[in-house]
Amino acid sequence: MAVDVPRHEGVVINMKRKFVTEYGIGYQNSFTGTITAHQLLRGGEMDAAIEDKISKCHIYAIAARPLPYFNSESLVHKDDVLSGEICYRIDGAEHCVHFDQYRWELEDDAIKIDCKYPYREIRSLNVAGKEVTYLPASYLASALMNHGLIEANDLANCEVLYIGQALGVQGNRSALERLKSHSTFQKILALTNHDCPDKEIMIFMYQFDHEQMLTSIDGRAKDADDSDENENRLMNAMRNPPDKKQKIGMIEAALIRYFQPPYNEIFKIKFPSVKHKILKSCYALDITSLVVELDSTDLNCSLYSQSMPSKRYHIAKVDLVAMQDRHSFFSLTGFPNIPGVIR
Repeated sequence: MAVDVPRHEGVVINMKRKFVTEYGIGYQNSFTGTITAHQLLRGGEMDAAIEDKISKCHIYAIAARPLPYFNSESLVHKDDVLSGEICYRIDGAEHCVHFDQYRWELEDDAIKIDCKYPYREIRSLNVAGKEVTYLPASYLASALMNHGLIEANDLANCEVLYIGQALGVQGNRSALERLKSHSTFQKILALTNHDCPDKEIMIFMYQFDHEQMLTSIDGRAKDADDSDENENRLMNAMRNPPDKKQKIGMIEAALIRYFQPPYNEIFKIKFPSVKHKILKSCYALDITSLVVELDSTDLNCSLYSQSMPSKRYHIAKVDLVAMQDRHSFFSLTGFPNIPGVIR
């Protein structure tokens, strides 16, 4: 029995499985790092271990969240503990969050702290009044939420504006190096500063080290191929997965189609398609589905877009063969369609 499946264009047709066993390929982020646009452009040193991991990232997302700043009058540094309030605005209305357990032993010859307009960082000063170190409100807000010292709030809610590949064409430039002169990044900064002055731009870096083959067997698909070819094609796909370039391209396209970020153009609407070169290896291996998981739990933050609600864990499910009038890994004879599958 075939199941009526709505096509992406809104046309309803009957589809069947070609093979008893259908399979898809899945990717999940194995590392996630963040940096604010201000930190990126300001420069400075980065922990060597973190810098090494970020240099190996495959995908980046440019996102926006409320811009945190300090209530300077609330700040108290005593016995190596900093307390006070971090504030932010949503639609012009101010919100403040109190904190009182952040340990901060002043470095080197610093003897006091200072926070001046626009109150986005605290500086430690020496006896001559010169800056020794600084503590950004952006960093502190994230650190306090990550360590459970304040509850996750609006500052942990980030809107995805753009998704791109973290490696250059030659694979020898990191996303952070490329972003400094990236025209879309500069456009986002300029427009956000003008249209949404109470927001700051965040950059999320994602590494996808491993893939997994996802399989489903449909015992009800009576007309489906159950010959040796059914098994051989799966073994071939497992031995010869898409290469790194194809992998990164597919992950980028799936996430763009899923979030539909406002500053992306390619893949935002028309994906998947047999015309897309990044899917060439999938079709050659008869891979019928693509799954990309994005987990931000470790960062204690959530991502959202105009098309997707705010969640810590997102999963983009892409049916690669619906346009061929064929059931994929996601479809089983006699069962309702899995919700949220992109066709």
